[in-house]
Order: sequence, then C-alpha cells, then structure tokens
Amino acid sequence: MGHKPTTLLDRLGALRGLLTISDEDYHAYMGSYGELFVGSPENPKADYEAGVPPTGYVQGSSDELQALYKVIHLMCTLGSVEKMYMPPEIDPDKSVLQNQILFERIMADDLQLQPGQRVLDLGCGCGAIAEHVADVTGAVPYGINLDKSQIDKAHKNPNLPAANFTVGDFNEPFQFGDAIFDAVFAVQPMTYISDHAFTFSEVMRVLKPGGRFVINDVAALDAYDRDNEHHRTLIQQTRELTVFGGFWYYQYWEDAYRNAGFELVSSVGRSAVGMIKKEVARFNRYERIFRALAKMRVIPKKTDALLQRLNQNTASYIAAEEAELLSLNWHCVGQKPG
Repeated sequence: MGHKPTTLLDRLGALRGLLTISDEDYHAYMGSYGELFVGSPENPKADYEAGVPPTGYVQGSSDELQALYKVIHLMCTLGSVEKMYMPPEIDPDKSVLQNQILFERIMADDLQLQPGQRVLDLGCGCGAIAEHVADVTGAVPYGINLDKSQIDKAHKNPNLPAANFTVGDFNEPFQFGDAIFDAVFAVQPMTYISDHAFTFSEVMRVLKPGGRFVINDVAALDAYDRDNEHHRTLIQQTRELTVFGGFWYYQYWEDAYRNAGFELVSSVGRSAVGMIKKEVARFNRYERIFRALAKMRVIPKKTDALLQRLNQNTASYIAAEEAELLSLNWHCVGQKPG
C-alpha cells in the first residue's frame, strides 16, 4: 500500500548501498554541492514588486543533480523520508511518516480524482507518493523522474504499473499526448525548474479540461531580505540541507499558474519545523554511531562523511523557517478551465 512504513529491510538495503558506494559515486555526490548550490537563483519579494521575472535553475537537468539523488535517496531511506520530502506539520503528535500520510490525503482531496482516472507525478522518486494517491483515490498512477535508480526501484514495486514510470525531465517536452491526464502533482521537485512558463505550459497541455495541478514546494516569504547577510546565510545553508535549487517568492508560483492559463484555486504555506526536528534527532543518533564505527574502522570513513554532509546546517533550516523566511511546503492548487 502507498502508506507503508520504511521497513527494516529497506533500511538495511540503503545501509548496504552506502557501505559499498564506489569512489566514483562518492566523489560525484560530494562534488555536486559545489556545482548545484553555489550561485543558485533567487528572486525574493523585492524582485517581484519590481517586476523582475524569475530566474530559472539551469542545473535542473544536470549530471550533478542525478549524482546527488543517486546517493541522497539511500540516506533518506535510512531515515524516515524514503519518499524524499519533508511534510508539513499536520499533527505534531504524529511521526514524519504519519504526517506524510495526512498530507498526501489532503493532496488527494485537492486533486479531485475518481477511480480509473490518470494522475501524473512530476519528480516521482521511487513512486511511493503516487502509489498512496492511487490507493486513496483509485486513480491510475504515472510518474517521471530524472534519477534512473529510483525509477528502477519503482519498477520493482508490485503495486505500481511499471510501464507508467519512466526516466523523464520536466524541463524537456513531456513524452505524453495532449489532454490525457486528469490531474498532475509535484511534491518538492519544482525548485529545479529551468523555465517556469515552459513547464507549466506542458502541464496545461497534458491535462484534460477541468484537471488540477498541485505543487508543494519551497517558497520565499515576505520576511526574507536578500540584503541581510544573516538571512542569506540561513537560506544558503538550508538550501544545502534540503537540496532545493531556485528560491522564488511565493507569488511567482501563483503567477506561473495564471500565466499558463490555470485558475488558481488555493495558495498557502505550511511549516515543517516540527517534522525536521524529529528527523534531525534520528540522524544525530546515526551520525554518532557512524562516527564511532568509522574510528574503529568497522565501516569506511567515506560512509560517515556522507552522513555528516547531509546532516550539516540543520539549525539554520530550523531558524529560517521559524523566522518565516521561507516555507518548505508552499501548496498551490490550480485548475485547467473547462
């Protein structure tokens, strides 16, 4: 089922992948941060009010991005975020996975799907979110993702129609005909978009009239001041922790919908601070264990280094979201007319 927890077998498989990572994949991953997250585009509120168009994220189709996700997926599976996103805090008393379940049910309601209809997941990862949405709604899931290793994992899932999940890039023309999907969604891949107008127009093209497009992704908020050095540091360190690309004021997302011809149904941000604190506590435990094992030469030092790199800058993200500089979960719902 789409809401199954990450199992011990899943985590052992991820651990095995990290322990046996090749030198080539290790260096590609560690080097990807310098390629992907230095000089990344950002357009805060001041740009929006001045009429500056959003600057696209040009590395969104790069080999470096594929190298990053090939490894980071293993580390997320080791934790609670195999689905590759940090959910908004719907119920603070529940776990990260339980909040993912709650959020995905909200999103399924937003999509307004009926049994047998087709739904496309952009940046689908290994298909776990699409699986859950299909389970809740009875829809037929499809997905595209840049990272082949995650698509390979989707193909091994007996609950997913393997032929519907393919390697694909939402910065390129979609390999689908016109008006064939009843809904499209994207959960935290859209900061890798290189041209807002192009991708939103492609979604509009493949949607049937009346179909909905839901995104849930990072957005800059009113309080973020690009001229404030402390703000810039918090956002840059948050970018490296949560591996988002472009950083755009939330109204740019709203305009992308309207400019493509969508009717904007809703647009709202939700905090994920409580969820990140839960996940940080887990990874802090892992990091202490890995460091000790590496010192004893039980595991390779590079495995410990991978976890340390991922777990850097957690305090900066918490500070940035508590100061309302950004939302990791800005949620927009648009509908194609007709």
